[in-house]
Amino acid sequence: MYKTAIKRIIATLLFVIIVVMPFSAAGQINKSGRSNNGNITNPLMINDEEDSVATENKMPEGIVYDSGEEADSVMPGKVFAFPRTVRDVKIRSLHHPTLSPDGVELINPASLFDGNYYVDRGALGQTHLSVIPYLDQTIRLLDPHTTISPLSQQFQSDALPAYRKNLHSLPMYQTLVPYTLLSYGSSLNKDYKISVLHTQNIKPRWNAAFIYDLTSRDGVYTNAGGTNHMLDVTTNYYSADSRYQLQGGVTFNKMRQEENGGVKNDTTCWESSRRAGVPVNMYKAQNMWRDLEFHLHQSFNTVRQVEKIVPITTQLSDTTNDTSVVEKDGVNDTVVNTRVSVRDTVVGYDTIMPATAHTYNTGVFALDLHYCKHRRIFTDSQTDSWFYDTTLLDTTFYFDSTAHHKLYADLYWTNDAYMSHRWKNPLVILFGLRPELNRLQFATSHYDMVSVSPFARVVFNIGQMRLSGDAEEVTGSHSNGDYRLAGKLEMKVGKRSRFDIGVLSEALSPDIQYYRNDGYYSWDINDYNKIKRQQVALGYRLDEADTLKSVLRLFETRTSAMLVSDNVWFNDNMQPVQGNATGMLLQASVNTHLKFGWFNIRMSHTLQHSSDEDVMRVPLFASKNSFYADAKAFKKALLLQFGVDLRYHTLYHADGWNPILGAYYRQDDVEVGNYFVADIWLTLQIKRASIYLKASHINAPLEKNPHYFSLPHYPMEDFGLYWGVIWKFFN
Repeated sequence: MYKTAIKRIIATLLFVIIVVMPFSAAGQINKSGRSNNGNITNPLMINDEEDSVATENKMPEGIVYDSGEEADSVMPGKVFAFPRTVRDVKIRSLHHPTLSPDGVELINPASLFDGNYYVDRGALGQTHLSVIPYLDQTIRLLDPHTTISPLSQQFQSDALPAYRKNLHSLPMYQTLVPYTLLSYGSSLNKDYKISVLHTQNIKPRWNAAFIYDLTSRDGVYTNAGGTNHMLDVTTNYYSADSRYQLQGGVTFNKMRQEENGGVKNDTTCWESSRRAGVPVNMYKAQNMWRDLEFHLHQSFNTVRQVEKIVPITTQLSDTTNDTSVVEKDGVNDTVVNTRVSVRDTVVGYDTIMPATAHTYNTGVFALDLHYCKHRRIFTDSQTDSWFYDTTLLDTTFYFDSTAHHKLYADLYWTNDAYMSHRWKNPLVILFGLRPELNRLQFATSHYDMVSVSPFARVVFNIGQMRLSGDAEEVTGSHSNGDYRLAGKLEMKVGKRSRFDIGVLSEALSPDIQYYRNDGYYSWDINDYNKIKRQQVALGYRLDEADTLKSVLRLFETRTSAMLVSDNVWFNDNMQPVQGNATGMLLQASVNTHLKFGWFNIRMSHTLQHSSDEDVMRVPLFASKNSFYADAKAFKKALLLQFGVDLRYHTLYHADGWNPILGAYYRQDDVEVGNYFVADIWLTLQIKRASIYLKASHINAPLEKNPHYFSLPHYPMEDFGLYWGVIWKFFN
């Protein structure tokens, strides 16, 4: 088993070396962290690398940030965040945590204008399904400096991707002043959304952060409410010479959802004047998901990073009438509307690299420890719906519980020892080993699985191009023989555009939930074939700076062709099945941001085709659009945005939701789609506060014969009115 893994890793390295030899251009890959709407996706990513010129005589450039149109200038100088990157020993990017002016997007994460398109069960906080499957994988395959999540980190059965938080989806912070963000939102339908963020540095280079999110809804239909809690506590520390780093965190998710199983009759449900009076399939059922995740990253750089530390003085513009005194050539000069910030060394960005950098060095040693537990509990005290066969039940109360425990350690080494913005390593190598323990626990039984996974990565930086390859294989347990080979070519085209090519080949065991079930739907299957995927993806991105006056601010295309064999799903009998056919999924997306003075247009269009609907089912076309106007007043102290959002996707047989399984199943009876949803929103940003108002699904009252469903048997939400406020504090 180990020989096979080593052979595949060596084959990947040789493939990358052979492909890269013909290229000899010079330059640097431009990195952008903006989402399809021009806002920060991660949420805080910018370009963190400069030209690959020797920099021993170059003065430090300090923290790079992009303040954009931020109304408050305290945060850009004193509060920074950075994303967590899988198996990385450096902070790739820093940014101040801005708020998007179109803050109404914070109401429903499943409706974010981030390139994905989810359909839910017609209510805030409920389970939802992507109509653009594999999109996240394609994005990560094309984006620079990222890797697809390790094989064992995949959570294929996630029914709440927009609400379930994990330690790699939330940023970490470094701050010069304590920073707090408070957010409250509500609606006519008794929706509540509360967010609290607080972060501060306990000591220089040692930060702690606390994040809490609450999403709650009573529901307009019977037994359709839910409450989602998310708590995240993190810390990160860097030694003064930036050689030792520690990142740690704990995340807890508790998601409780009432389950009504959808409406009983898709036609007569519109005849009732009160949605609460519409007959539903379940009246006493509920699902609860509980996630606990712990992660600790430690790394030590054996290469000395710093000759001396130079504090950085940064002059920032301010929107107030304050004055600051700046020394210029020994003479005091009064500057209006400016503030001087002295940036203390935090993570090695404002340091000078040693005089000589070495490709071949003793490198960095790292250890990642990770534990997570995902548990689902289903209860129902009225088991008379069509989801049950009452002849198999001898009680009216049903209880089911499943839990997945995972414990692993990543031990790895890399020669990527220098900060990338100081010197670009022409050859980056990373390799390591992951031992892992999985336990699948049911209400009455459990079984354990132990595996070991070697992995490797190689990156060539040659002028304007960056070529990388990844390899990983699992040995042991039910996933024995799972593997992934991935390659990525990134090439800078001009100053602000980038072209990417990604290739992927993987064989994965089906999700653990398909192997065994001791609940109402029971099975014990051990003879699955590997699900095999081969993918080729092309991408192009042009991202203009906000300071430029061009009409085209963002243009991004992604095209992907994927072959999928031996796919697995739940059929309409609620049993897992594995198809023996191979299907091709073709996807092409275009994302644009056009700015005509004060008027903005953001569009995200996706065209896709599945050659075999027994393998994969997708709508032919999906689209999100936003049209809005910008305005500023009171010396730019007030930012106002007013706009309309439109969403649409074509008809298709979307998967149905089974509350007992807590999973989606394949169905052929109902099609959903071919319906426009329009929202109107208004946002006011006054200094550190944002106030938002949103009227959702405004075209619903105009429907004479309503028949809009987001998922089979789940009517789309009617007209709704949302409001809220977001406030930032620095103290």
